Order: sequence, then C-alpha cells, then structure tokens
Amino acid sequence: MKTDEHEKHAVGFGRERALSYDDQVRRFWAGYGVMQQVIAEVMVAALPDEEAASLLIVGVGTGSELKPFARYAGAGVRFTGVDPSPEMLAVAREKLAAEGLLERTSLHACELRDLARGPLFDGAQMIGVLHHVPGDEARIELLREIAGRLKPGAPFVIGCRTGDDPLLRAVEDRRALAEGRPPEAAEQRRKAMASLKMPASDAEVFALLAQAGFIAPRLIFCELQIKTWVTRYEPSTLGA
Repeated sequence: MKTDEHEKHAVGFGRERALSYDDQVRRFWAGYGVMQQVIAEVMVAALPDEEAASLLIVGVGTGSELKPFARYAGAGVRFTGVDPSPEMLAVAREKLAAEGLLERTSLHACELRDLARGPLFDGAQMIGVLHHVPGDEARIELLREIAGRLKPGAPFVIGCRTGDDPLLRAVEDRRALAEGRPPEAAEQRRKAMASLKMPASDAEVFALLAQAGFIAPRLIFCELQIKTWVTRYEPSTLGA
C-alpha cells in the first residue's frame, strides 16, 4: 500500500538518521530489544518447521528485528524484508552481514504492493507500521496485501501504537525530556500522533485484522502504548 505518509517516512530517513535510528529508539523505548527477542521466539515456535521456513518482514527498517532469529531459528529459515527507505536498508545490509544473516535475506526498497509475487510465505511480521498508515481503509488494504502472500494458517506478528492514555503519554513525555528534547517537542509529537488517527483500542486493531482473515490475536509484548500480538491467517473466516 503506497501512501503519502509512507513516502514522507522514506524521505525523512537519510543516511545519518538511519545509522542512529536503533540507538535513538532504545533510549526512548526500554523494551525495544526484549520485544524483538520475544517476537523471534514466538514466531519460531508458531512455525510448522522451525528449521526451514520463509518469513516476510514488512517495514524491516535497519534489520534489527531479524537479529534474534540467528539464535532461535534454524539455518534454513529465510527472510524477505520490505521497506520504502533505501537508506534504512543500506544499514540493514551492514547489520545483517555482521550477524551472518544477509546471505539468507532478500531486501527490497519498495512498498509491499510493489513486491513481485512468489511462493506463499510461512509467516510474516510487521512492527511499528500500522499506526503510520492513515485511515482504516488503507490499513485493511495493507493487511489484506500481507494476508494474500501467506499460506493458510501462517502466523503473523503485528505490533503498533494503540490508544492515547494520558498517564502513559506523560511517561513518554518524561522520557523525551530525559533524552534532552525541548519541552515544546512533546506538544509537536502529540499533534503528529493525533494527525495519524492511530487505532484507539485493542478491539479496533482486532477488527482490522479480522477483515483481512487474521484470527485469535494473543498479546505477546506490551510497553506503555506499544503492543504486539501474534495471530494467524485463516482465509476460511472471510465472508463467513
């Protein structure tokens, strides 16, 4: 799904920002690395064959979410990563090469809908993308694009920002101040978040997933207003 918001996201990631992205996120988001580990553990456990599988990674960014797979997945697990930012993927190639994962990873600088069709994937994950997609129609279209590339029963891990709790937002604002951001940056950030019209609740996310054929979401990680679920693709539920 190609959107103006995605295009702005890609343009905003130059080489310097791409190189510093992971460190910036870790300083603001204490559980970043733990979440990535949990995702890899859950995904591998959900695969029918953890020694040989194909995984689709939507919004792969710097490739850091693939790092834990070097420990938990068999050598036959292969990855296809998609991201609209060439600069982020350049960093991903360096990181994956250092982890010994590059030779079994295919990286594509494009939107998912522009990725050439091939054999169906055994699983997929998309972290930190859904809340940047403007509106339910575009979100459902993206989720259906993912679903259409998966085998029936395949696991799908999705993580996104959900809701706007004042107490949790206050914690986020304090973290930003602790990182040296000016006080006015908190208000700018709130306005940016409001303009995205992100999912207001878990139930809203679950309804979007259901319209794409994803069922039985289970929470696997949560930090403040970022939540991650594992679900699975069951096309037989569509139109039921």
